[in-house]
Amino acid sequence: MDGTALNFDILAEDNIRTLKVPAVSFKKPLCIILVGIPCSGKTYLTEKLSEKIPLSVLAEEDMMAFLAPRATIFRRGSLEIFQLASKTIEHLIKKGKACIYDANVKTREQRQLLKTVAEGAGGSYLLIYLNCPKETCYERLRKHNLEVTRGETKGFILDKDFFEYEVASTRVPAADEHHLTYNGETPEEASLIFSAVESRLKESE
Repeated sequence: MDGTALNFDILAEDNIRTLKVPAVSFKKPLCIILVGIPCSGKTYLTEKLSEKIPLSVLAEEDMMAFLAPRATIFRRGSLEIFQLASKTIEHLIKKGKACIYDANVKTREQRQLLKTVAEGAGGSYLLIYLNCPKETCYERLRKHNLEVTRGETKGFILDKDFFEYEVASTRVPAADEHHLTYNGETPEEASLIFSAVESRLKESE
């Protein structure tokens, strides 16, 4: 797919129509961006936050399917997915909707771009780093692959080479990126993040 041939403004509006967009609007909507290697708990945290907070959820896998329904994870056109995510965030913020991007935004440059997009559209930006040990994530990955093979869960089977690539290419946020750190899938950790997000949202009302 040639990214230059795509109209991402039109695609973003089409993509938004596939989302569950809460009715609640904010004067300065919050955009939450995540950083975390595969199986670090990004989707878990996204689900827990969106259960309690009016967030539109942008999931990387869903946008991949939206752009190329038959593509594998190795042919997903990551640049196009990022462009679609960026433009969808911009459109949601302009509509007054808070959102969370369920994906590993691996580099400082990508995170800065999304921050600029969110703030330029009139919103605010919050970065959360999921600090999960590589060994724990890999064990979760093996379990995930087994469940996909058995048909017990949806998703892609991720091999070890892809996992290692994701680990090697993910840049941990620096202190000056002013991020929150999420250290595990315990209710207590989730509650701390929830409180921080809720506080930011109150500032947006």
